[in-house]
Amino acid sequence: MYLKDTVISVKARRRLTLEMVGIFILFPAFIYATRLHNLMVPIIWLIGGFAWYKLEKQGIRWGREWNASAFTRATLKPILIRFFPNAAATFIFTWFMLPGSMFGLIRTNPVGWMLVMIFYPLLSVIPQEIIFRSFFLRRYASVVPSQHMRLVNAIIFGWVHIIMRNWIAMIFSSVGGWMFVDTYQKHRSLALTSFEHSLYGCFVFTIGLGVYFYHGSVR
Repeated sequence: MYLKDTVISVKARRRLTLEMVGIFILFPAFIYATRLHNLMVPIIWLIGGFAWYKLEKQGIRWGREWNASAFTRATLKPILIRFFPNAAATFIFTWFMLPGSMFGLIRTNPVGWMLVMIFYPLLSVIPQEIIFRSFFLRRYASVVPSQHMRLVNAIIFGWVHIIMRNWIAMIFSSVGGWMFVDTYQKHRSLALTSFEHSLYGCFVFTIGLGVYFYHGSVR
């Protein structure tokens, strides 16, 4: 089974549907209600561990899944082409929404900013991509029609950011999720999607919009 509709029993389909709803819809709502967003990284790793375990049982080959060979000039070009206008729009949005926070992390805590640039991709992005791309697209291929998978994945990726308690994180994440799943479906490379995710995430934290994705409130 690889990113395709799969014929399974009604019972198994129901079980997978309930699992998907529980993990990706109800659990984030619980985190939102209990204000446990400060435990975001441990939660990501907890779910990531579950995803890793299930993928291991499925016999995934992580070298093939990581697929670093997908990094080529041809694959990076479209990613960078769409990044620059998106980055410009995000910069303008931040300038109007949070003028006082522009480059705030660099200005007030340059060492902290550098640590974010190093550890955010490792501790947050890669686990997220394992969960939402490697795991989600395989695990639920039998309950989400392939023609709707990209949209469903993007919406759910945005929805889980409800734990940040603001609509900006949810909308930006949905748009980002659409791009990341698009890259993953085209190139089957966790490395490439993690790079793209890190590119946007590090940019957001650099210009000051990261307060919406970390502090869990609208400033």
